[in-house]
Amino acid sequence: MADVQGSGKIRWITSIGTGILVAAAGPAIAATSSLSGGIDNRFTDNARRASSNEQSDLETRVNVNVGYLSDPGQCTSAVDMGVGYGYWHEDTFDSEVFTNGTLQGQCELARGLVWQASDTVSHVTRDTRGSDTQDNLTRKNVFRTGPVYTMQLTQVDQLQFSANYENTDFEEPEEQDSERVTGTVAYNHSFSDTLQGGLSASAERTELDTGQELDRESAVVTFNKTWVATQVSGSLGKNRLESRFGSQSISTDGITGTFSLVREITPNSDFTLYADHRLTDRTSTLGLQFDDFNFNLTQSAAVEVTVVRTGYNTRFSDGSTFRAELSASRSDYIQTGEREEQSGIDLGYSRPITQILSWFTDVAYRHQRFEDEGAEDHLAQLSAGLDYQLSQRMDVRSAIGHQRKASDIVSRDYYENWIAVSLNYKFF
Repeated sequence: MADVQGSGKIRWITSIGTGILVAAAGPAIAATSSLSGGIDNRFTDNARRASSNEQSDLETRVNVNVGYLSDPGQCTSAVDMGVGYGYWHEDTFDSEVFTNGTLQGQCELARGLVWQASDTVSHVTRDTRGSDTQDNLTRKNVFRTGPVYTMQLTQVDQLQFSANYENTDFEEPEEQDSERVTGTVAYNHSFSDTLQGGLSASAERTELDTGQELDRESAVVTFNKTWVATQVSGSLGKNRLESRFGSQSISTDGITGTFSLVREITPNSDFTLYADHRLTDRTSTLGLQFDDFNFNLTQSAAVEVTVVRTGYNTRFSDGSTFRAELSASRSDYIQTGEREEQSGIDLGYSRPITQILSWFTDVAYRHQRFEDEGAEDHLAQLSAGLDYQLSQRMDVRSAIGHQRKASDIVSRDYYENWIAVSLNYKFF
């Protein structure tokens, strides 16, 4: 449910992941690459999204985006990264460098043995009860690497072993960083060309920089079924999480499962459904898989999470497009016993006016419930704008928007109106 701000989406990656993966990519030759840059200006009448003493300000962001995808080969790599610099003209917030993106790659070391690595940087909400302002965001860096070994037992039976090391770092020193080691063994059987099933077991050890340790084990049944226009996959099993800090130990058992449905309704429309339920911790990568989901970083590490998202996209004969997304999630923080629930809807429509000019509108609503406070938050957003193609390489986007947050906690109420103009240029 992000604001419409033109080309302001930036992507970047940290030097540690870049160095390792570029080395892993080795002699790969670039198949596709892109470079673009832009400038975004956004004026708001309530920059801090405060319930009183609203302050107007203009934010200017300059950004550069890079994309790269290597040719198939023994080693492959992919980059989607960017960097931006934001400046507030009335000093509502400090000037800041924004980074966001992913870099990944893999190399085949021997027959059946592949080494994989990835590094992802994102900005995440620190406190889900607060507003999405610059002061309530922190940079999260997740580096992951490890081998995958696949044994082809028969033409229809496969055994796979994998091990991963994962390091999660937050920019703010008060947030808990973590190191994670995971081992997985999986068996898969092909019943036919369109139906596969199997078993998977994994064990995971996570150590936080506070000294807390979390051990997680899971065993699941997996499946994958494909039809002409539909694909369904998922898993279902048991999940156990033990949290230890000093002499205190808490153990929790539960059901774990995933479900994915992708359905092509017509050549121009599709429907998707994704769901995930697991015992995990708030340094995990679940938030990267579901864009609108955030862990509350002010709560305990161990958490039981359920996330569901469904979407519909279609393109009409006149070139207009429509999309609809529904989402819901629940987070139960194990040590504190606190529960957060969230649901939302996001609708978007765009229509061409001429070959170089089109208009768009977005409507979104989000509901949050915090059980410990007995409080509910309601956030409504509306935006509309124009896209103008100045040339094959340059485009301009302008938009206006309004959002309103109503809460049982009066200090969280606010109104905001904003105007944004963005210029983006594609170098290649």
